[in-house]
Amino acid sequence: MEIMGSVDSGIHAMCWSPDQDLVVLVTGEKKVLEMTQDFDTITEFDLHIEDQGEGVQHSVGWGSKETQFHGSAGKEAAKQKVDTSKFGTSDDDDARPRVSWRGDGSFFVVSDIDPSRSARVIRIFNREGTLQNTSEPVDKLEQALDWRPSGNLIVSSQRLPHRHDIVFFERNGLRHGEFTLRETKDQTQRVLEVSWNADSTILAVWIESVNANGKLQKTVQLWTSKNYHWYMKQHIVLAEDRDITGFAWDVENALIAHVFGSSGDYQRLAYTWDVYTSTSIDESNSGYVAVIDGSQLLLTPFSYMNVPPPMSSLTVSTQSNIQYVAFGPQANGLKIAVLTNQMIQLFDLPERGHGDAPLIGQLALPEITAGNETYAKNPIRQLCWISESKLVYCQYDEELQTDMLCVASFTLGNETMTVTANPLDGHIGRIYFNATTLDLIVEGVDGSVFNVELDEDMPTVSRIEQFPDFCPWIATARVGASSEQAERAIIGLTERSKLYINDKLISSEATSFFLRGTWLVFSTTSHSARFLALDSAPLQDLKLSDEAGDAYDETSRRLERGSKIVMATQHKPSLVLQMPRGNLETISPRAFVLATIREDLKALNFRSAFVACRKNRIDLNILYDDSPERFVENIRTFIEQVPEVDYLNLFLSNLRNEDTLVTMYRRGGRTADQLTAATGVENKVNSICEAVRNVLIELGREHYIQSILSTYVRSSPPDIESAMALLSELRESNMAAAEDALKYTIFLCKAASLYDVALGMYNFPLVLMVAQQAQMDPKEYLPFLQELKNFEKYYQRYKIDDHLKRYEKAIKNLSMAGDQHFDELLDYMQKHSLYHVAIEEYAHRKQQKLAILQVYAAHLDFTSNFEEAGIVYTMAGNSVKALESYRMAGCWREAFSIAKQLNYTEEEIHSLAYDMIEYLKEKRRFQEAAMVARDYAKDIEEVVDCLLKGSLWKEAERTSYTHDRPDLIETHVKPGLVEGYTQMDDDIDEMLAQFHKQSARLVELRTKKPEISIESPMANDESLDNIDMFSDTTSMYSQFTRYTNASSRVSSVSSQGSSKSRKTSKLRKKEERKRARGKKGSVFEEEYIVNSIKKLIEKASTMQSKCAA
Repeated sequence: MEIMGSVDSGIHAMCWSPDQDLVVLVTGEKKVLEMTQDFDTITEFDLHIEDQGEGVQHSVGWGSKETQFHGSAGKEAAKQKVDTSKFGTSDDDDARPRVSWRGDGSFFVVSDIDPSRSARVIRIFNREGTLQNTSEPVDKLEQALDWRPSGNLIVSSQRLPHRHDIVFFERNGLRHGEFTLRETKDQTQRVLEVSWNADSTILAVWIESVNANGKLQKTVQLWTSKNYHWYMKQHIVLAEDRDITGFAWDVENALIAHVFGSSGDYQRLAYTWDVYTSTSIDESNSGYVAVIDGSQLLLTPFSYMNVPPPMSSLTVSTQSNIQYVAFGPQANGLKIAVLTNQMIQLFDLPERGHGDAPLIGQLALPEITAGNETYAKNPIRQLCWISESKLVYCQYDEELQTDMLCVASFTLGNETMTVTANPLDGHIGRIYFNATTLDLIVEGVDGSVFNVELDEDMPTVSRIEQFPDFCPWIATARVGASSEQAERAIIGLTERSKLYINDKLISSEATSFFLRGTWLVFSTTSHSARFLALDSAPLQDLKLSDEAGDAYDETSRRLERGSKIVMATQHKPSLVLQMPRGNLETISPRAFVLATIREDLKALNFRSAFVACRKNRIDLNILYDDSPERFVENIRTFIEQVPEVDYLNLFLSNLRNEDTLVTMYRRGGRTADQLTAATGVENKVNSICEAVRNVLIELGREHYIQSILSTYVRSSPPDIESAMALLSELRESNMAAAEDALKYTIFLCKAASLYDVALGMYNFPLVLMVAQQAQMDPKEYLPFLQELKNFEKYYQRYKIDDHLKRYEKAIKNLSMAGDQHFDELLDYMQKHSLYHVAIEEYAHRKQQKLAILQVYAAHLDFTSNFEEAGIVYTMAGNSVKALESYRMAGCWREAFSIAKQLNYTEEEIHSLAYDMIEYLKEKRRFQEAAMVARDYAKDIEEVVDCLLKGSLWKEAERTSYTHDRPDLIETHVKPGLVEGYTQMDDDIDEMLAQFHKQSARLVELRTKKPEISIESPMANDESLDNIDMFSDTTSMYSQFTRYTNASSRVSSVSSQGSSKSRKTSKLRKKEERKRARGKKGSVFEEEYIVNSIKKLIEKASTMQSKCAA
């Protein structure tokens, strides 16, 4: 050891900066020295000066005492001044200075008694040693001092006549809150030091107080703050009245404390944030959560209420400060064991959080004897209540330098415990007991997991798993697709946010987790809750869903930033979260809600399932889709459990022809075929409506009239006419009920639609009732109704149907109104093209039917349907018109047949034949033209000419010789053959040239394609089609070749459920035009060339057939 220097007046306080570059000393002469790490002096100045500092506040009175309202004290209270000259020091003050640095090393604070004020003053300096601020006067301020590493608060203590406070200051020296230490008149506490941990979440208060044995003992209290309330979480007390002579937080791990005892012993305490609640996953679990606050235990059953902290529904008080809490092994979680520094107390909790929690047992801690002094004097850790008469915990054995697993047996009513201790290799990091499966496991600090079996109170320990890292939070569960396949799994969460099931990594961003039934839910650093169904697959296949981006994905839920899971209630689909600031929020995740609904439906608890759907906005179609057969078989049970008309109407109005278990609430991926099939569930709505209607009619038509009407209206298509018929029947027996039902129907359908349907039923009283209930203007409907009443029955109905645009019904009613309206019927028939309906209606009235046929045939002629016109004219007996229509249609067979029937002369037949020949030749029907020329024109030369034009060379030659006209061979056949050969030869040359040109271009394109793929590998990479890093609204990589001149501005439009683009009709048409042109260098060129070559081959095959002819 080397002496670097000395201070003659002595060093009264010393503190290194967080970066270890500077050190600040306070000397006996009340001077402050700031030195480097090599102890070279940077600056030296007097501590006690009159200057208030560079950052002194200049008040203009805003917010001062003089401007505040003082209630009944009146204005005089504002004039009263605080006499700071009477402020002094606390009797507990050790009169020594204290120094502390801010976490970033830019400021330091010095606390010392100022001789001029005879009171302790806090002064804040910057890194250069310049005074910045001086604290406001505080009476009885004590020596304890520490600056919160986050930088916002400076902590000290203050002794008041009636209490002892831990007080806070801002950097400017002004007070900023306080909290009071828990002490009584008989037991006061002297604050020695205060110390923040590295992440500013825990404040350690080192105190000296009188213990249970009446002796002064130095201990440490650990305090945390949530929701503006300070909780005392731990009270570190050494056994055998030993003092804590030193305490320090670890500079790297914020939850590790180093403790030194008066007997020369050292303890390293590693803490973790944990939630005390029952591990039972039984539905009877009340969901109690316990919060330690000194000697009080705050309890709230979250299955029945959510009480915001620091309040609670129940408070349990103990004789001394609470160190640990363990819930009992009962399924309902209504018993707790509370560990204090003096004893273990057992309490029975009220089920719903109302009433008292009676003490049912009190167990004294084991006495220290010669046989257990190596471990019994060390604190009890990791308490578990595993059966009605057994507790398990661990203690450190100094001699063996290992942890002892202790099993304590007790009997209620007897304060003593029988303890069996079993040494384990290494240190115990966690003991966990599952109240449902009765699993008792121990985790070592190296991540090894052991199963513990109790055989006559002697624990048998066997290693079952090894985590890659130590997991401060562990649990056990059963994993498997069925109860027969289920196997035990150990779930662990590390401090680095890695969540494991056995040695399988489930997530690398988990911050907390909880088990609810068969679900594992955990929060993540990406501010979401993920849900994993442990019964969805065997352990080796278990994984998170990859559909987290799906709008209906039940395995993911967004959370507020920084939220962590407190607990999940077992019998309600609720998840309790705590925000960073401490407030609680209860949510109902879709995964839990759907699981609860499915369980209720399986148990035929339709009402519970319906209420859950309604409360949590779940599509009511799931009541049917979960098991259509079960729902149909138990539809009466459903209606009996959900008898409210409003509820039934809500269910019916939400029905859709869709399987929501595939399209919305699916578990796992679904193929495109399954999605298509799910959206096309045929007749689902109609079948449900019919089944519900039948049951409702049996149970009471008038009571369920609204729901019955809903079944008609919700049918596909809506059966409004049946609904109106039901209203008409009800109107006859109960007018008031009919009016109420009609009002509801108007709510479901447009009033105009109901008015039209009632009018279409020719029910005038019903029409008037609809018009009145819909508050229609009488001027709009009364004149029309009055006019209708003047007509006879069928003409009246014709007018109604015409008004409703039911033209087929209108013409049918008009046909029954009498022959006096036949001319009007003909006009109506032509106006609405109802020829077939009119012909059917007048099938047995010959005269009117022939007139209708004449009009119909004329219409067909006018619309150029000549062949059909010829048929209709024939049916009407008008052969002349029929012949003309057949001639215009080119139907030469029918035309010549009618000509024979009309006794045409030879000349008229020839004239008709030549007309038909010209028509057929124009239509390139050369073979038929030759037949007409041969059979009716008797012109062999014309026959041969037609055959030659049709390339029927052999037939032309045969016909010439058959009819003894060999001269036609020289004059017609040979010249025609030469001309056909020449034309065909030219066509073949042109086709060959085109084939060579296009095939060469095709080879060129297919050769260059791989080169383009190498230069731009993304162009043809099919794996990029569904890549997540591309936005749905981003223009994807264009597959145009580098030879293109076309624009590549083809955008993709995002749509729900699909990330592929859908082009507008305009863009599609434009693309088809480009495809048809096949412009060189375009993306469609290759396709165009292939299609063109295909057409060339087909044309060559056709030419082969012509050559053979």
